[in-house]
Parts: sequence; C-alpha cells; structure tokens
Amino acid sequence: MIETIDFILKIAFFVLTFMWASKILIFRSDKQIVINPILMIIASVLAIIPPSSSNELLFGFEVIKVRILLYSVHCIIILFGIYSMRKRNAIF
Repeated sequence: MIETIDFILKIAFFVLTFMWASKILIFRSDKQIVINPILMIIASVLAIIPPSSSNELLFGFEVIKVRILLYSVHCIIILFGIYSMRKRNAIF
C-alpha cells in the first residue's frame, strides 16, 4: 500500500515538475524567487535519501514515509505556485 502511494507521488512529482518548469520559462515572477529554492532543497534531499525498498530509519522514521512526506510537500508547493501565478491578486 505504501509502495503504491510512493509510486503515485513519484509520477505526480515528475509531471508537476515539468509543469512548473514550463511556467518558469513562460512567466517571470517574484513568486519564483521564493518557491524555486524550496523545491531545489526538497529535490536534493529526495536524491540523497536511499531507495524506499530499504527498511532503514531516518531521524526515527521509516525512509519510505519520509519520501512520501517530501513528495507530498513538493507537489503541494508546486500546485500552490501554479495557482498563485494564475491569479493576479493571489496569495502572495
């Protein structure tokens, strides 16, 4: 069950990252200055964490649960950024 959630979030991560990259190329905004460093930090941490098939612990949590949390946060931030770029007077 958890492996399925991890796989679905990997696909969402891939698709949303390309959507965000296309928004960056088309629109230039101040929101990118805030969002891009956060996304880069999350992506670099995801690259360093061992594969989800291992049963190792990271800060007392299972690695797969940490990966799911990071993928979820990454997707939420991208959706938030796409929404805020779509609206003129949006959240920030």
